[in-house]
Amino acid sequence: MPGTEALLHQLVADAGLPPVTTATPLTGHGFDHEILHAVLDDGQEVVLRHRAGTPPLDQLTEFLRAHNIPTPALLAATNDATLHAFAPGEMLLTLIDHNRMTDTTWHSVGTTFRQLHAVRFPKALTGAFGNGTFDLHFTDPVRTQHKLLDEAALDLVSDHLPRLHATIDQYADQLRATPTALLHRDVYPANVIVGPDRTLLIDWDSPQVGDPGIEIAALEEHVYLLGAEVPPAFYSAYGPRPATTALHRLTGAIGWLAEGWLDDWIAGDDPNRSSKARSWRDGLQAYLTEQLPTL
Repeated sequence: MPGTEALLHQLVADAGLPPVTTATPLTGHGFDHEILHAVLDDGQEVVLRHRAGTPPLDQLTEFLRAHNIPTPALLAATNDATLHAFAPGEMLLTLIDHNRMTDTTWHSVGTTFRQLHAVRFPKALTGAFGNGTFDLHFTDPVRTQHKLLDEAALDLVSDHLPRLHATIDQYADQLRATPTALLHRDVYPANVIVGPDRTLLIDWDSPQVGDPGIEIAALEEHVYLLGAEVPPAFYSAYGPRPATTALHRLTGAIGWLAEGWLDDWIAGDDPNRSSKARSWRDGLQAYLTEQLPTL
């Protein structure tokens, strides 16, 4: 497999772009694979994302472009790397960490999620993108939520299971009546780039069709784990908070804890990832400890 810099030069040539002048690795929060930021002879900026097994994005990119989803343009790709136009701006993660989010920037983020979730599908139609297409099928969202609880097997949750199942039943009509939408499905704030003119979503590895309340709940949870809250300015642009969001905050937190990947990260060899995963686990447990008794 070619090295990262060789892939950069290959994809720049494949895209018919001028040669690379400089290439700088990007590191830090959210970069779990090799990233190069390159400046070309004409001053144009591009980003190479290199990871073995990168899913093909051509059809997805065409779908996103056709629906005006704010995301950097895909310029070229192989099975191991993608070349994108550079997205000017800063990660939502960085802005929250440094307490630099304003009503204006939150309004920009809300606008982007409104555009994303405006791509609607019939209610109960869900599925993931793979092999160049969305594999969609009809599901009962109420049954899906009950199954998530039944399979969670968390001591923290076990005493509250009857009330949690009853809460799901209380939301049954809303869950079944909600039209599904296009979801990014990895709204970790490092994947949200707040630019001077608009907010872009990057790293489209796992887009899905589903209840938009799932995605808003995940965004709220990520922001909560950073010690902040999604403010009214976000919803002034996005629109009303989806009616199912509160339920998905609960079941989503349970699902994250039950999946086991946080424990795997904590036990891993990367001290930074281990520390981050421990903080997330403790934050999710604190959230559930606070919320479950109030059901």
